[in-house]
Amino acid sequence: MRLFTRFTGIVGVCLCSIIYLIYYHPASSVRTELKNAWSEAPRRLIVFGDSWSDNGKYPIDPPPKHMLPNRDQAQGQVWTEWLCTAIKCNHHDNFARSLPSLWTTDLRGAVVDSGVLNGTLNSEQGDITPLPDFKMQVQQWLRFEKKQFTSSRMREKEKKGTIFTVWFSLWDLWYYSQKSNDDGFKAVSQSLDALFEQLGVIADNWQSDVKIILPEAMDPTFLPGWQIKRTGPSGSDHTADDQRNAVQLVKQWNAALDKRAMDWQKGQIYIYNTNDWMLDQVREAQLVIGDMADHNGLGQHGSPWDAVEFGCVRDSQHGHSSPGETSGGAPRCLEPEKYLFWDDLHLGPEAHKMIGEGIALDIAESRGDAWFAHEKPEPKKGSEADVPPSASSQATRP
Repeated sequence: MRLFTRFTGIVGVCLCSIIYLIYYHPASSVRTELKNAWSEAPRRLIVFGDSWSDNGKYPIDPPPKHMLPNRDQAQGQVWTEWLCTAIKCNHHDNFARSLPSLWTTDLRGAVVDSGVLNGTLNSEQGDITPLPDFKMQVQQWLRFEKKQFTSSRMREKEKKGTIFTVWFSLWDLWYYSQKSNDDGFKAVSQSLDALFEQLGVIADNWQSDVKIILPEAMDPTFLPGWQIKRTGPSGSDHTADDQRNAVQLVKQWNAALDKRAMDWQKGQIYIYNTNDWMLDQVREAQLVIGDMADHNGLGQHGSPWDAVEFGCVRDSQHGHSSPGETSGGAPRCLEPEKYLFWDDLHLGPEAHKMIGEGIALDIAESRGDAWFAHEKPEPKKGSEADVPPSASSQATRP
């Protein structure tokens, strides 16, 4: 009996030691699962949006082969994947959609409401963008949830640890900036009506406290593609009318988004100021080039970017002096993480990382107990320097 007791005690100590090492050792692959199991707060990320959020993995209704996006390995993860890693989520369910980079039509991005897009651009061809808009993505999600409920993967406690991300506006504003001020303002207002209508659909079908991350609209005139397609020598906007429209529409979109979020009563909304973040990245790089700094400290500690005016992947006429190649054979830079943009229309890998981790850190600091339940993500070394102070986030709550 005594031998059995001693043996049991030794086994017990060994098991406790193993559990201790698994739980606290940061390199353990099962640390997340174990901590989440003990906290009873599984985390799930449900993603809606356009090409800036689409990681190319689809839980339901995958696009046909010829419409699958071609993400290069050097392009890295999208911001929602970095967010998922930072908050240690167990499931990343992507409903965002995008098209292959060689898609020929100019109308190539997912928008909030394709009906508003068609009406604003006076299309007589029905759906002029082949991608699911927000409403269609929500319908795909509802069918997926029904399937999940049937298969019993969804548990009530998992619902409490679920966060939705919704990021549209890039392509909406790209298109609407071509119209007159009145038409553009009307389209933005209608788009935000449609956006919050679908947020209501999500809340009505989610029998738990819904939590939603809504990044603000980013000024599309910062994109290298704007200069190429609009204000450049071969562009369509030599008088910069579209550019002025775009700047005004971004202001209208973000102001209306903030106000509607404050008034929304169906759940919690967190808004991230991505436009100021982008402005800081560009301004800091310019200050460093000019060997200057502003009163906020931008420019004092250098810039993480070698280039902010063009992307890592460029066409053959504007190639890099020592190019690598994408999987599709296009010339690209050798160090993509040093470029703010991947190509003419998309953020680079380090920018996605900064946004995803920045959102996770800011939510953890401002409302970690309510959103992340048991644990605040620990900032990695140097992460505070990566996220400029002026790129602050706004948390709104009814």
